[in-house]
Amino acid sequence: MKLTPFVLAIGLTTLAAGAQAAGTANVNVQNKCDKPQAYKVETTGSALDTSLPPRSSKSTKLNHGDRIKVGGNVVHTVAASSDGKTVIVCNKSNR
Repeated sequence: MKLTPFVLAIGLTTLAAGAQAAGTANVNVQNKCDKPQAYKVETTGSALDTSLPPRSSKSTKLNHGDRIKVGGNVVHTVAASSDGKTVIVCNKSNR
């Protein structure tokens, strides 16, 4: 019985270390178009459908591995190098 709390502590420490290893990044999502732009943020086990008003941006904290999709296409996968990066979900020259 005395071994159980010790094993549990090791398991929780390993779980916490794994969660910290994933990391986060602050990403600026930007819409350069004259119309609202829908996009999706996919995370492990969930997805968020959202949109940006015309010519606006939003800073958001995402986990490494999260994906930003526009029209079903991945436009960015979040990594350590994404911190402070601007991800454009609509560019006026593309419309």
